[in-house]
Amino acid sequence: MLAVSVMLYGKGAVTDAVADPNLKKLFDIGVAGLTLMVPFLAAYIGYSIAERSALAPCAIGAWVGNSFGAGFFGALIAGIIGGIVVHYLKKIPVHKVLRSVMPIFIIPIVGTLITAGVMMWGLGEPVGALTNSLTQWLQGMQQGSIVMLAVIMGLMLAFDMGGPVNKVAYAFMLICVAQGVYTVVAIAAVGICVPPLGMGLATLIGRKNFSAERARNRQGGTGDGLCWRY
Repeated sequence: MLAVSVMLYGKGAVTDAVADPNLKKLFDIGVAGLTLMVPFLAAYIGYSIAERSALAPCAIGAWVGNSFGAGFFGALIAGIIGGIVVHYLKKIPVHKVLRSVMPIFIIPIVGTLITAGVMMWGLGEPVGALTNSLTQWLQGMQQGSIVMLAVIMGLMLAFDMGGPVNKVAYAFMLICVAQGVYTVVAIAAVGICVPPLGMGLATLIGRKNFSAERARNRQGGTGDGLCWRY
């Protein structure tokens, strides 16, 4: 929505509230989504490790880290730390009276204290400094550096097709977007689209080398590639 509002505004700039208040509201909705993406990313990284009990600790930890400018790197770290903390908290033996409230009350509170505490007094500031240094480096990149970055990001995005390595590269792209460095988005878009398009073309040209099920999935994979859906 943020990108659509800028595109419809037609001046390659942030929508002006006086010139077009409706587009400005659409822009603000997009900004809200981008802001919430940081805690949401951490929450679902934690969910993948320790399920529902990790949602709140990871989201709050990422929000605390973001107050130091840690951004999406902070979200990755908070999600992993919070998920691991909650995973081990769930393994602690407790009296049967407490078992019913552990996953909905005690574990989220203790997990939040630990995860947010690590980000507040430990990792938040250094990760924020790292993100800031990275932003400055990106803004000062020369042509040769951009080509090398494109090669590295392309390899990471295609390495495990949506796995952890891919997610690190994608989070790096989100950091760049949040800091106003949009060159990396074009790099990531190509890196994301090429694998499914390549596989779709391979199943079309060498159909006999693929099972019937994989051949049937060609249309969906090709469509995903065309739509930049990973």
